[in-house]
Amino acid sequence: MQGRKKTAGARKMKNATTRRDATLREFEQQDLGGDIASAGAAVVVRPQRPTSILLSDELKDALRRRGRELGVGYQTAAKMILAKYVNARL
Repeated sequence: MQGRKKTAGARKMKNATTRRDATLREFEQQDLGGDIASAGAAVVVRPQRPTSILLSDELKDALRRRGRELGVGYQTAAKMILAKYVNARL
């Protein structure tokens, strides 16, 4: 019978783990896509490939300045600017 005796701490951890697992299962069963999209907090990650491009020091500095204004790095700023320009109606 000694092997079956559990301490209060061990029981508490098991219950906490069980609750956490139940919460995780419930979360995984819900479709939160609409909520996340409407909150504007999600970043859509599409498949990407590395691309090399030669930039002048002046252009790179300008991208760094613009990136700081946007709160992103210069490469991300470049992608944002390119995407906006490419998708614009001419």
